[in-house]
Amino acid sequence: MNRELPDFLKWESFNSLRERMEATLIGPFGPKWQAARIKIPLFDQLQNGGVDVGADQFSELRDGTLEYSGYRVLIYIRDISVINGEETLPRYHLAYCRTLENMKRANRFGRYVVSNAETGMFHVNIINGDGCSTRREMVPLKVCQNCLDRIGWNGFKINMRHDDRRESVNGFKLSDFFKQYPRDLLSKDSAQPAATAPLNTYPFDWQRISEEIRRKRKYKCERCNRELDQSASRFLHVHHRNGLKHDNREENLEVLCVRCHAEEPMHGQVRRLPEYQDFDREYGDRY
Repeated sequence: MNRELPDFLKWESFNSLRERMEATLIGPFGPKWQAARIKIPLFDQLQNGGVDVGADQFSELRDGTLEYSGYRVLIYIRDISVINGEETLPRYHLAYCRTLENMKRANRFGRYVVSNAETGMFHVNIINGDGCSTRREMVPLKVCQNCLDRIGWNGFKINMRHDDRRESVNGFKLSDFFKQYPRDLLSKDSAQPAATAPLNTYPFDWQRISEEIRRKRKYKCERCNRELDQSASRFLHVHHRNGLKHDNREENLEVLCVRCHAEEPMHGQVRRLPEYQDFDREYGDRY
């Protein structure tokens, strides 16, 4: 016995079959019908093309690195303009460094993308000088030196010899970075719970630690190389590279004159200290 199958291209026939099956009925296809959007998990977006962000969508963690929606991330410029036939590739950032602080002041964060892939390869849009044609490419980017200085990566300092800095940048691997600074900030292994995390305060013997490190560094600013003597040591501050006041490993401590200390991200309040004003009066004309 031959039976004619319903025409499933007609939604009325499809609904009659669904009705017999006691399934949810569907409406007609037409101009107002829209397919449901496929939502790609955030982790996959960060691992692949990245996510466009505004200035208020990411934040600085206590260790100076960057956070977005529960993940530690990198941030970089996606759109690159070709000027006079040349394209200049940007650096990617892994910490809230001087460069990002300046970009935020200039209100230019609309151009940034967050990602946490560890390949060192990034999607960029290369825009020709006429602004009419764009090509998308996957290109290698290098890490920002100010970022390495911000977190004190393996003893990196921005005032190191040029060749030493270049060697550090060329040898930097994101896989090593994410081993030390895990991507997932919500997992139990990536961070200490609030109840047991140490308070971000100076230890009780901070005065002794501060004096000892200034003496070891010969009372010299490690940023501008200004040499002072012990009698003027109040003009030298000891700065925590990663922002954690309880982390007093020598590689995390940097001796800075009050002027250089005030130039650090989130340290503008140093300019209001009495020793800053005294330093400016005594040494300002010698810069």
